[in-house]
Amino acid sequence: MELSREEQAYATVLHVLFQDRQGKAEMILQDILEWEKAHPQKTEYDGFEWYQVHADPRVLNRFVREKVLKVLLKTNKSITYRAVDLQAVEKGLKDYRGTQTKDEEKEEVPPDLFNIIVGHEKKIELITRGMKAKRPVHFILWGTPASAKSLMLEELDRLPQSCFILGSNLTKAGIFEILYNERPRYLIIDELDKIKDAENFSILLSLMARGFISETKHNRDRRARLKTWVFASANEIRRLPGELMSRFQPLRFKDYSDDEFYEVVVKVLSEREDMSQNLAVYVAEKVLGALDSKDVRDAVRVSRLLTEATKKEVDYIISIMKEQK
Repeated sequence: MELSREEQAYATVLHVLFQDRQGKAEMILQDILEWEKAHPQKTEYDGFEWYQVHADPRVLNRFVREKVLKVLLKTNKSITYRAVDLQAVEKGLKDYRGTQTKDEEKEEVPPDLFNIIVGHEKKIELITRGMKAKRPVHFILWGTPASAKSLMLEELDRLPQSCFILGSNLTKAGIFEILYNERPRYLIIDELDKIKDAENFSILLSLMARGFISETKHNRDRRARLKTWVFASANEIRRLPGELMSRFQPLRFKDYSDDEFYEVVVKVLSEREDMSQNLAVYVAEKVLGALDSKDVRDAVRVSRLLTEATKKEVDYIISIMKEQK
């Protein structure tokens, strides 16, 4: 059965979108859609030029060959274009994104996610709601060191298509390279307050505000449209750019109480480090008492340094760690 003109235009748009693995076609077609809706055609040659839709002229010429665009006017100085069928572009983008969303929904969230987190049920509820939202909701976990911030981020790093980065280790514009190459669904940034250069903050702000990142330098133009949730942590948020903070829902973390520390250590060591609960309780007591620490990472370090699972071995490791303080 022969396709109608409208069906053929729609099929062509979908073909272009699915053939492009870098996401450039989606971004350009979205820009074309927005421009054309904002500029109804008034004359025979009234169309857009390449810079108005942020596209390489070579890409637009390929769209012409594939019958997604048509040339209205060509001179020595410029070329103007219009979509062959704007409704086909709009429907194609919608259905293409629907397909991507269904693929994302197939990814399973670990059933025991956040099981080791104690005393932060409301925060977990907000994060869980944010993860289920149709559009990204971003969170920053801030407060004292050795609270549950890092544990929470480590749990989030178990999500499918997550990417974990350390703010203090980022190179200039390092966030762009990570986002452009890996296209994560969840970007997890520990020590956000340790990022110093404005370029990384600018890229992160563009991602959170518009779902769009771009880089133009060295005669190279790279862009991507992403659907990415951002989870970050910081000990202090006062010095972070105000426009960036406005994109985050802040979640404040305070020191553990003694009881919370015991409970967290037992959960972490028994569920993540394969230690018996009795020995995990003993490790918690020693870390809190002998090391005067409420840092769960100290307890994890003790468990990983043991050569045998005994209280005597725990005492030995604790004694060495105490000498180093």
